[in-house]
Amino acid sequence: MHDPLGASEPHPRPKRMEAQPLTRLAPYLGASGMTALALLLALLIDTYLFVANVALVFLTSVVLAALRWGELPALFACALSVASLNFFFFPPIHDLRVHDPENVVAVLVFIGVAILVGRFASRARANARLAEQRATVTNKLYIFAGRLTSVDDLADLLSLTARQIHEALGLNAIVLLAERDVLALRSAMPPIEFLGEVDLEQAEHCWRRQESAPAAESASCHYLFLPLRAANSILGVVGVGQDGQPASLSREDLRFVEAIADQVALAIQRLTLVTEVHRARVAAETERLRSAMLSAISRDLKTPLASILGAATSLASYSSYYQQQERDELAETIREEAERMNRFVANLLDITRIESSTLEVRQEATDIEEVIGAAARRARRVLGDHRLSLRIAPELPMLAIDGVLLEQVLFNLLDNAAKYAPPGSTVEIEAGRQHDRIIIKVTDEGPGILPQDLQRIFEKFYRSDRGRRQRAGTGLGLAICRGFVEAMGGRIHAGNRTDHSGAVFIIAFPEPPEPLSLPATACDDDD
Repeated sequence: MHDPLGASEPHPRPKRMEAQPLTRLAPYLGASGMTALALLLALLIDTYLFVANVALVFLTSVVLAALRWGELPALFACALSVASLNFFFFPPIHDLRVHDPENVVAVLVFIGVAILVGRFASRARANARLAEQRATVTNKLYIFAGRLTSVDDLADLLSLTARQIHEALGLNAIVLLAERDVLALRSAMPPIEFLGEVDLEQAEHCWRRQESAPAAESASCHYLFLPLRAANSILGVVGVGQDGQPASLSREDLRFVEAIADQVALAIQRLTLVTEVHRARVAAETERLRSAMLSAISRDLKTPLASILGAATSLASYSSYYQQQERDELAETIREEAERMNRFVANLLDITRIESSTLEVRQEATDIEEVIGAAARRARRVLGDHRLSLRIAPELPMLAIDGVLLEQVLFNLLDNAAKYAPPGSTVEIEAGRQHDRIIIKVTDEGPGILPQDLQRIFEKFYRSDRGRRQRAGTGLGLAICRGFVEAMGGRIHAGNRTDHSGAVFIIAFPEPPEPLSLPATACDDDD
């Protein structure tokens, strides 16, 4: 037997030469011992029970020898049993000659029955061993298939394949995959740096002709190659070798390697399909975002630009025809539309920073009440005729967050409420404690959020069908809210009010374990 790893041992040959004769003689020695026990039992039965025919005792020893060691040791036990019957039980006693014709027939019948039963028992033993081997192989394949399902990287998959063959059969294993019509070595166990020219030629022979290689004349090849067959093509080859020569596989081992090769080919094809689906999905998402961005830019820039251009042209060309109030209104239109464009560009920049992971978060002690007040003052113009109500619980702790980002989040939520809630309705900001969290709620009295929109409302460029009847928007405001809040370590959720119609947005931050204080300023240090 060869060492599976190909490693040399000090003086291994003498040990193996000494062990082989004992291994070969052991079944026959066992059959002899079993026949001796049968003889002893038969003598006891003949002496004390006076049973005339004790041949069944010897027949039992033949069957047991066949079940334990196979057909040849069973035939040897049969010969010993016939000799024992003739010598100890058939007259003349203690003589191997048979004089009675009846005893001759008995010996012949015993020999025939023993051979037949021994052969059947031997076949049953061989079938049982084969079934056990197949069950072991099936279990190994089942475990290997389970491992394949959890692998989502091609390099890990190929490494697992080579290691499985190496550990299961004790053979050197390599895996080559076709890349741009050329085979490339992708994994080996034990690891090797490169593949020889003869081995590579035989691997290509196996790959192109879809049959095992090497050919009979390839004496210098080190591996037996088997194809990795997929549904419509050959993805590569698997090579197995031992002690620098192609592995000589039994029928069961060959089936085992072929089964592994088939499973690996299916797994490679699965990974390839998953990669292609992911690539197609990314391409479709990229195209969708590009179309949405172009649509948003064309719509949300065109409208304010047209308003600014019209108002500026009117002021420049027909200023003398307008009263002062009308000129002020045109100037106000220019300013409002310019602010709208500025918000749109700022949203694009914010979402770009979130997506590119370049968003800088300054986490410092922040007073929630001050941030809410700043956002309310900033959103006064976009709220228009809406009433703004603030309900802030006393003695809220300071949070380690970025106040500028939180102010932008609240402004976007107020701007969103102004778009959907009817004029004259109330928009409310509520802040307080809830268990171990600080909660900020922004509610309105609009139509609420459609059920199909709840799962997608924070996606980029996604706008509800109800928004088409309201003020124009880019669909970026809520996506920016989620990005900013999560960057500060919080969570944001959307839902509908339960008391009456309207939407509610909830921002939650974990309450700090210890009270925070505002950072000291230069004036504080001087004092």
